[in-house]
Amino acid sequence: MLSHGCFFAALLIYYIPKALGKKIKLTVNLHMFFGSLAVLGMLYETAMKFGTDKFLKYVGFSCVMLAIAATGYLITKKGKPSVKWHVIATLSFFAYLILIIVL
Repeated sequence: MLSHGCFFAALLIYYIPKALGKKIKLTVNLHMFFGSLAVLGMLYETAMKFGTDKFLKYVGFSCVMLAIAATGYLITKKGKPSVKWHVIATLSFFAYLILIIVL
């Protein structure tokens, strides 16, 4: 659950100030910090679920979180062209979450 909390904290820390027109370097750095914690937390939770029936669900979440992290890293290196891939990866988290809940 730590990973999910950090993931949503990263989203709120970034998008609330952005919606208010007050995006600053601190919010971007906090977004990256909490996003990194979310990825590490998800990898830890996946390892802890090894051997249970929920393991494959957690592997899926880990893959999505790694995709989000990879595209976030690309933004820091290549800039604006990678933003759409980061948004797509982030939206895929919610799509996967809905899929897991429905199935």
